[in-house]
Amino acid sequence: MNTFFAVVDWSLISSKVAALMALIFFAKQPLKVMLLGKPSNDWREQVEHSLLVVAVISMVFHFFGRLSSDAILSAEISKQMKIQLYYFFFAFYELIYVTCIIKWHRFKNCVVAKYSRYVCYMSVAMAVLLVCRYADRTVLETNAMDGIYGYLVASINLVTLCLIGAYPAYRLFKFIPDKKWV
Repeated sequence: MNTFFAVVDWSLISSKVAALMALIFFAKQPLKVMLLGKPSNDWREQVEHSLLVVAVISMVFHFFGRLSSDAILSAEISKQMKIQLYYFFFAFYELIYVTCIIKWHRFKNCVVAKYSRYVCYMSVAMAVLLVCRYADRTVLETNAMDGIYGYLVASINLVTLCLIGAYPAYRLFKFIPDKKWV
């Protein structure tokens, strides 16, 4: 079962990169303008800037989250302390992730696109799940979520990935001709 979660983790990284590349390729503005500039009132520019913010922050947070996870798991502290630190840290980490997304949107004077809002909702759901798991393992000591926790995390991550990749996929499908494939 751990192989399943490792595959999901690596597919998330590669899919985020693919979604980011597709977003950059199909965007109305060049990458430099999208990263450093502010969008005009054009709705397409607003959405593309919003999704770029989410994609870039997601990749950065996923990378540092992976490093943090490995550091916590390999630390020379007790197992109980690792459990407490892991769930508390990542619940807080998800909230910092959402805060960074919102702050960068405000800095760019950009609307939070529907896809980006849903990514934020998924991150808040992940934070709630992590707090529940923290309470389950450390406060209540029941370990009742053991069978479903991994699947819930993978599901939230896959929904987040689909949200990040939905707009670039939409732009890609606009290039497919309306003719039948013969």
